[in-house]
Amino acid sequence: MAKRKKNHGKGKTVKKFYGMKGVILAAGKGTRLRPLTYGIPKPLLPVGGKPVIDFVIENLLQCREIDEIYVAVSHMADVIENYLVHTPRDHVKLETITTLGWETGGDLRAVVVEKDIEERMLVAYGDNVTNIDTQDMLEFHKKHNFLATVALFPVPWDEVERFGVAKVENNKIVLFQEKPRRSEAVSNLANAGYYILEPEVLKYIPYGKVKVEWSVFPELAKIGKLGGYIYKPDYWLDIGTLHAYRSANKMMEGILPPPE
Repeated sequence: MAKRKKNHGKGKTVKKFYGMKGVILAAGKGTRLRPLTYGIPKPLLPVGGKPVIDFVIENLLQCREIDEIYVAVSHMADVIENYLVHTPRDHVKLETITTLGWETGGDLRAVVVEKDIEERMLVAYGDNVTNIDTQDMLEFHKKHNFLATVALFPVPWDEVERFGVAKVENNKIVLFQEKPRRSEAVSNLANAGYYILEPEVLKYIPYGKVKVEWSVFPELAKIGKLGGYIYKPDYWLDIGTLHAYRSANKMMEGILPPPE
């Protein structure tokens, strides 16, 4: 994303190029995963022998324009920071930002303000396991000139109540519902937990404890600026509960190679 910066010494205007920023929302306490999360923060719980946050980082790094990744943390923030410091990634800066755990919108706003982000962002939840071509998602987003793009994937109709779902027409999300009743759901295209946001989206996020799924996406859908990137992942696994976590590990058996 190009920005202009004035060179006052020479009286000229030059272009300065900034990379795209990645943001991982990982500030949840993981209360439904207790007692596991008494000792291990949710993003570091292993699935198939691999911390959940590693899946997320690898997906973000599929997007070649990302040069920095900020991780919003709260519960056991020092443990997550220590892990990231001792597990560096090539060609990208990783940094934790301590937030108040103010849901997806509040924590995102805190990161943007703290780091003075003025670039396009790729935002991801830090608690699911999937594979997604984020570079392809970015090309889709840029092609259609959306303010925000949400990654969507089809789920069985009897599972729609677990997700935010979207009605898509001509690549645009025209209606976004957060965890609707099955009888009221407009589709079975579920929120995958990956978003591309232009910096202008910040003005739609009120200060405080707020979810983008409730306050931002429906507003952007109304003005025709919310894209729906539909993909079919090889797997999409939530680890929000003990049952889901056990199921995720069982499903990944045979999919992932053993850790080195």
